[in-house]
Amino acid sequence: MRKLLLSGILYCSFVSLSSVYAQKSEIPKYITNVEGVKEYSLNNGLKVLLIPDASQSNMVVNIVYSVGSRNEGYGEKGMAHLLEHMLFKSTKNLGDIKKMLSDKGGAANGTTWLDRTNYYEVFPSNDENLKWSIEMEADRMINATILQTDLDKEFSVVRNEFEIGENNPDGVLQERILSTAYLWHNYGNSTIGSKEDIERVKANRLRVFYEKYYQPDNATLIIAGKFDEQKALQYVGQYLGAIPRPKRVLDKTYTLEPAQDGEKFVELNRAGDSKNVGALYHTVPYADKDFAAIDALGEILTSDPSGYLYKTLVETQKVSSLYAWQPNVRDASFMYFGVAVPNDKDIKATRDIVRTELDKIPTTLYTDQDVSRAKAKIIKQIEGVKNNTISFAINLTEIIGAGDFRLGYLYRDAVEKLTKEDIQRVAEKYFRSNNRTVGIFIPSKEEQRVKSVEYTDEQLVTLTKDYKGKALEKEAAAFEASIKNLKQNFVEGKLSNGAKYGLIKKEIKGGKVQANFKFPVSNEKDLAGKTDTGGILAQLLKTGTKTRTKEQIQDRLDQLKSSIYFNFSGQVLSINISTYKESFKEVMEILNDLLVNSTFPQNELTKTITDYNTYLESNLNDPQTVAFTELSRETTKYDKASIFYTPTIQEQIDAFKKIKQTEIVDFYATILGGNNGVGSVVGDLEAKSTVEILENTFGKWNSKSKYELAKPTYFETKILDKDFITPDKENAVALGRISFKMTKSSADYPAFVMANEILGSGGFLSARIPMRLREKEGISYGAGSFIDVPITNDVASWSYYAFLNPTKKNAVETAAKEEIAKALKDGFTAEELKSNLVSWQNERKTRLGSDDTLMSLVNTYLQYGVPLEDYDDLENKVKALKVEEVNAVLKKYLSLDKMTSVYAGDFTKKL
Repeated sequence: MRKLLLSGILYCSFVSLSSVYAQKSEIPKYITNVEGVKEYSLNNGLKVLLIPDASQSNMVVNIVYSVGSRNEGYGEKGMAHLLEHMLFKSTKNLGDIKKMLSDKGGAANGTTWLDRTNYYEVFPSNDENLKWSIEMEADRMINATILQTDLDKEFSVVRNEFEIGENNPDGVLQERILSTAYLWHNYGNSTIGSKEDIERVKANRLRVFYEKYYQPDNATLIIAGKFDEQKALQYVGQYLGAIPRPKRVLDKTYTLEPAQDGEKFVELNRAGDSKNVGALYHTVPYADKDFAAIDALGEILTSDPSGYLYKTLVETQKVSSLYAWQPNVRDASFMYFGVAVPNDKDIKATRDIVRTELDKIPTTLYTDQDVSRAKAKIIKQIEGVKNNTISFAINLTEIIGAGDFRLGYLYRDAVEKLTKEDIQRVAEKYFRSNNRTVGIFIPSKEEQRVKSVEYTDEQLVTLTKDYKGKALEKEAAAFEASIKNLKQNFVEGKLSNGAKYGLIKKEIKGGKVQANFKFPVSNEKDLAGKTDTGGILAQLLKTGTKTRTKEQIQDRLDQLKSSIYFNFSGQVLSINISTYKESFKEVMEILNDLLVNSTFPQNELTKTITDYNTYLESNLNDPQTVAFTELSRETTKYDKASIFYTPTIQEQIDAFKKIKQTEIVDFYATILGGNNGVGSVVGDLEAKSTVEILENTFGKWNSKSKYELAKPTYFETKILDKDFITPDKENAVALGRISFKMTKSSADYPAFVMANEILGSGGFLSARIPMRLREKEGISYGAGSFIDVPITNDVASWSYYAFLNPTKKNAVETAAKEEIAKALKDGFTAEELKSNLVSWQNERKTRLGSDDTLMSLVNTYLQYGVPLEDYDDLENKVKALKVEEVNAVLKKYLSLDKMTSVYAGDFTKKL
């Protein structure tokens, strides 16, 4: 009765709220259309962007607030990020946000950074989801409860997230360099904030910050994907238009970082397993014309294989890898160079070598080819994001945070117009040693200091207000996310060597084409002791052929805005391709060259192994890596030569060091081949010509080793609790696993899927394990469960995980086991099954809207004969389940007496 009464009260509140919305509704005012992005505004100051794409089956609602760590004052470090967490709790009118998101399914998240905070939801396209998302964001904007009781639980979760970040040597070094480089501006502060501020802030202080910044005149709402535009505008006007414009006036931030007056140095001494060098240069805001030139210079310097720094540092094996990045921000930005150093190198000597090479940046004479190459790569990246509407809408978050969504187009236009003179100019202007941070102060005279560039809001308006963009592109046709529609647009066949293919006829924005190929090869005997060789080989397939150099391969792919990725695992070579309709044939010709003419230069093999081992060395004491490695080793007992054997991290390092070029060449010549492969292609391609291209690419590529599917051995798990100490690590990981026999065709599989969903995998952190560990007790940053049930063999398992502070190990262990024991003893309720079924169905609907899912379904059908209809059949079986069946299957397969648990962390730490 109490539950019914409460529901009635909430319903009445909802009706009352709706009537208010109806009274104050307004029609958003149309502003402009820039290349398919339609801008509107409300009288309360809210900006609205609509990005329709009928080819999508999903939609995203993304709201961006112009507040981040840049806006935090004394004692407020990390407040914007902490509020991001708190705004997933509850609101006065709608109630529990996480519960509602869980019931809706789909994908949802919130992120915070230097200039902005955003919240987004990706759901299957329908009016109900559109309306609910807009109504929820309106309620969350002004009616968040921000209770002290919720904060008491959440701050430890955020602190745990802070501690996980503290274990990343490269990330920590970058934070310290930033804090040294910026004397006054808040870009020197970590967005996640001060640990002490996180722990001490009170809810009333958070509310003041919330009420100041989380208002319509400080927000931009983005709706993208497949949706009814008129209804979207109606809902925006109804729910968000009802919010009055705040009376307070937001003070503008005005801190301008002074010109740096000498090179700075940082020496960071703390626990870790890898050596890193970092260097930072102050640059310009995203709005500045020089930003694009600096980005291109970063590509010219670090790109593999053509980069100047790459050639002098990585090619010569002085370092194992390097990267550069420049964040898109509102105020003066920075260019950061990150360098990974092998453990056998002297870190201080390497630092000086890096500085010497950086000093050459202003005096290097750059070429037209350098600029052309960098422009091709950047434009490829821009086009890749632009033609994925959901990602594009979320990616706009950063650009809006930098000042205005049109800045992204101005940046693209600036990239297209770049010349070598632009590159030379920014190299000479910004890349001076007195504008660099790596260490100690060195006095010098007559420096040409680089001042920060500032843009006022008025300048931004002048810069962007009349921008119209390029001509609108043709809209892609709608594609229904259903198995029935997939089958209607699907053609299959065989190549002359027996390889199977599936073609999915679907228009993708921009004429994009996606392809995924799986090539099972060889047999367990021929592959014994060679899986490491296969893994390294896959990374070397783009390092040169008899007809093309590594540089030529990468340059041409960038010019075609295309990518080819290889991976080898177990006994399968996987190939993923992203390209465009007009480039598909040439990209496949390049792929054929890589598959039949690769040369595997010795220097590339050496570099690749060094890079891999440097990464592995950095993870020798990483709790997450150690935990997952050791759990696999404890639950499977294969011989070392088996393709299923899990090596220790050190064994993996030692194995890579022993790989010879002759072994790579032999593996390539005798093991690889396409005659047992399957592949799927998604795009608006003509079937006959596409089959001809596939035949030319794979039809004569055959393996000399007989293919036999290798099947794993079943090892029954036993009760075990084992600790692995990782000294001085701030976070820890708990893992547990139970093995059993089951396949996806087993009668018990549907019920077991839902048992796992309710216990640890389902909803938006609403299943039992995450609800207990994170939401109720706040002792884990992330917790849940997952299953591994195969198609072709019956070696299956269920696992749970939790990320935690080492001092919370006993509490996490107790809570997790109690939740499992409670489920086994008392079972789940019919209400739990009902609510998790809804979110599970919605999540599957969302997943079916992904091209990756379509290709995966087709490849599974081609390789194993699993009918496409099985996707719907599983859903029908799950919908017919009774809670008694779910409980019975849970008890049949899970038992704490068979659970192997491992814990990795520094459990010597005290509270």
